[in-house]
Amino acid sequence: MSESKREHSNHGKAWDPLKLPLFRAIWTASLISSLGTWMQQVANGWLMTTLKAEPFMVSAVEVANTLPMALLALPAGALADLIDRRRYLLLTQSWMLIASAIMGVLTYTDRMTPHLLLACTFAMGIGVALNSPGWHSVTPEVVPRPSLSNAIALNGLALNGARAVGPALGGAVLLWLGPAAAFFLNSASFLGVIMVLASWKRQKRDHDSPPERFGSALKVGLRHVRHSPHLRTALLRSTSFIVCSSALWATMPLLCSKVYGFGPQGYGLMVTGFGAGAVLSALFLLPRLRVSFAVNQIVTGAWLVFAASLFWLSQIPGGPIAGLPMFLAGCCWLCILANLHLVVQSSAPPWVQARAMSVYLLCFFGAACAGSALWGAVAQKMGLLPSLEVAAGVLVLTSLSGLVAPLVANVERNLEPSKAWPHPEITVEPPLEHGPVLVTVEYQIDPIDAEAFREAAEGLRTFRMQNGVLQWGIFVDIADPTKYREVYLEENWGSHLRQHERVSAFETETAAKVYAFHRGPEMPPVFHYAYCDQRFPSKDGSPTPQPRSYPTTEHGVPLWFIDDLNIYESEKEASS
Repeated sequence: MSESKREHSNHGKAWDPLKLPLFRAIWTASLISSLGTWMQQVANGWLMTTLKAEPFMVSAVEVANTLPMALLALPAGALADLIDRRRYLLLTQSWMLIASAIMGVLTYTDRMTPHLLLACTFAMGIGVALNSPGWHSVTPEVVPRPSLSNAIALNGLALNGARAVGPALGGAVLLWLGPAAAFFLNSASFLGVIMVLASWKRQKRDHDSPPERFGSALKVGLRHVRHSPHLRTALLRSTSFIVCSSALWATMPLLCSKVYGFGPQGYGLMVTGFGAGAVLSALFLLPRLRVSFAVNQIVTGAWLVFAASLFWLSQIPGGPIAGLPMFLAGCCWLCILANLHLVVQSSAPPWVQARAMSVYLLCFFGAACAGSALWGAVAQKMGLLPSLEVAAGVLVLTSLSGLVAPLVANVERNLEPSKAWPHPEITVEPPLEHGPVLVTVEYQIDPIDAEAFREAAEGLRTFRMQNGVLQWGIFVDIADPTKYREVYLEENWGSHLRQHERVSAFETETAAKVYAFHRGPEMPPVFHYAYCDQRFPSKDGSPTPQPRSYPTTEHGVPLWFIDDLNIYESEKEASS
């Protein structure tokens, strides 16, 4: 059975993840916190209009809220993977609690100014940016993989339920208690999350490899995403959808006021209709769709219906019927984003989970900002209704990406570390920062199996590159075509030791199929080579300086690599 057909083989019920006490506590606390966040966002905008009612200052509140995500998403992902995730999230949640409380105190004592509001909003955005990659990586850690799809849908339910109810609660709090109360309530909403995290008995992972530095972790995380076909596809599809669908949010306020003739209450009901569609989709529609359809089919279908909803909004004069396309759009929004989240979270192994999520969040928020600006300019040039028609048409065209870049959820894969690679048998231990390091795996292949072996060996390229390898290749001995050598290059000795720990059970199964072609006496022999110069190997064991860059050929192959292979072959011929 193919992976795409296995996606919905273990679906379960929509509410099953809530039977897990830890996930239920996290989900409940997250719902309350999301409600507080939406109340604060309403209070932020309203407070700025009372302090300085200028369009630039009002829009600057949203910039201060979202800019930290663009600046800090990638570093936050690396930190969440390097540091104990529970303690890291306790720190970020406490940061947001304090920032919101400070805003409440400043507002209550009438000391809040426009610039202080922007500074506090930016500080709050920093907390959100630092928290998000790690927080989104908690679900795969506390929920079994067969229940991951339903758990992500429930997370979407909480988020969109808060989207539907939070602004209304925020408006009521502003009306009866004032903006300071909204800030204090948001601050209090983080207490539930902090209590759940404090009681979480997180299972500690045993790390035999040396710790990774921040800069290296950042590079390896980006390299992993770059060489993961499933993650690349999810990023491509999510970016294209968010850019196009942003036309809805970029034009909705003016569409309601200028075209439909709605007031603030009507606009609020339209947003509520969208949230209601997302909530009902998470509860009833998406679980049923997953029984019969694969992820790519659900996303493509919802993509087309979302396009139809935009077109419908551009063709109606207003009135109660306008809530129907918004309801449909909310249903499709949840179906699309829940499945995109599923692909990202099920494709990244635990050691790089937060970094993969940080890249996804960066693309998501970047696409939302770019899309809003794009469709605002299109609406300025063409008008509101034509801009929605164009956006619907572009969505139909981009839905064809499902044919060339299908989404696949990898819930069936076991991405936990296999611990199958023993520590290299060496005589001289290189310093951790010494590099580069060359690893070769030598195979004896029957000519009958040569084509099948080469095809299977190509499957190793993805795994090696995802785990931090710089270069990879398969070479055949010209003098003896039965001898093959897999060669890959790593940055330093510490990187190689970390790869030993990162190899997952699924990767080990794939490698075993390649090793099965070997006709030697046992497993294919593996050889490790550390770059040899005047500094290594050293007699006194002194540490090796930082690795330097080396000249390469026009094809990007290091010159030392060519020289070492020539020396190796010369020594081999001499010994024979």
